[in-house]
Amino acid sequence: MYSSHYREFRQIVNEIGMERVVRMRSEDRKPSKRVFPLLQNLDLDTVTFAQIQSTGNPITIQDMNEQEMLDLIIVNLARLCTVSEWDGLLEAGGGQQAYQIPSAVCGPTGNFKYWNIATLWAGSKPNVVALNLTSNFQFWNPFIAPQTAAPAGVSINVTTATTSQNLYVGFYESNSGGYPSTLLGYATISTDSTGAIRVTSFTEASSGSLTFTKGEQYYYSFNKSGTEAPVLTTTAGDDTNSLTPDNVVSGTGGQELGIESVSSNTSAPADVADTTEIGGTGAGGTNRLQVWMDF
Repeated sequence: MYSSHYREFRQIVNEIGMERVVRMRSEDRKPSKRVFPLLQNLDLDTVTFAQIQSTGNPITIQDMNEQEMLDLIIVNLARLCTVSEWDGLLEAGGGQQAYQIPSAVCGPTGNFKYWNIATLWAGSKPNVVALNLTSNFQFWNPFIAPQTAAPAGVSINVTTATTSQNLYVGFYESNSGGYPSTLLGYATISTDSTGAIRVTSFTEASSGSLTFTKGEQYYYSFNKSGTEAPVLTTTAGDDTNSLTPDNVVSGTGGQELGIESVSSNTSAPADVADTTEIGGTGAGGTNRLQVWMDF
């Protein structure tokens, strides 16, 4: 009797096991209707999280979409393995570096959509200063991306206009040493009028390169296309809450809140090849140009 029950039990187990094997056969796999067709021409080392996110965004959580969700997980894990992007996956607790107040809690998105990347990090309200930009050098300042997306617009505020000149606002990756490195793209903004000036077109280093990942550090830069001196809205150096190096242990140290180019530059932004292109020995910006991004 025991052997009879055991044989029945083994038969059930085998049937269940075989049923699972049959379901997992590649020839019985449900074809991907969205994930693979949309991402099939991309390489794992170039596909971005934003592209995977936009692919998965319309997929609803229900049984009929099980295969699409599995495909999405497989592609994203393969991407993470390829680019060694493990932030958030190998850490417990905490969270990304980000702005302390998400725009959504301030009211409708249309009312609070402009991220001022000069006012890092939150603390006392920064002192707004009108800066007469006489320097012809290029300056870089670090910032933390507030959104995972490409910017829809970039804005500055001009107090005194120029006659015929542009301001370049560039965006750079931050390399492993914390320096600005690869150019993602830049905005060309005319300073020939006063007030808030917003542009919605950008020059990208390559197609789709100007995109950010929330919580990651990047650099923005600014430099003029000529020698005229516009007056621009900035954040004063002593009111910028950020981690900065100092030259002495003293209350009168020369804090540097930005990085300055070694030589003058009135050309459009380009990659920073190495640290020989950026200033040292105390050379740096003490004001951050106020730049607003919206997505």
